[in-house]
Amino acid sequence: MVADSKIIGHRIRQRREHLNISQEKLGEMIGVTYQQIQKYEKGTNRVSAERLSGIARNLKVPINFFFEGAKEFLVAEKQEGKNYSVQKEKSLSPQERELLNYFRSLQDTEARANLLGFLKSVCKKKKT
Repeated sequence: MVADSKIIGHRIRQRREHLNISQEKLGEMIGVTYQQIQKYEKGTNRVSAERLSGIARNLKVPINFFFEGAKEFLVAEKQEGKNYSVQKEKSLSPQERELLNYFRSLQDTEARANLLGFLKSVCKKKKT
């Protein structure tokens, strides 16, 4: 999945501000300067996978958090040889995002499993 650096940067800033963490503090947490955090947030510099993992850990979100909220992502799929097709993947609807946020807020793994089981059973009933 290819996502724009500006989208990732925007999500970093959004989460950092939500947690009331300064750019300087986040920089200290991951071992970079506040100027580097500014560049990440503006999309001027790309964030490596390793660095993004550290940011996610310190901001207490799963790494895919930074890819949410985009209007569309470009998804490249390798086909035969060197041929690639590119398809558009739409972002989550507000209802899907709300459901996902509630699911993520569940700390109890048994409750998560029960909820997932319930959703699966409802979907199976719809098909029959």
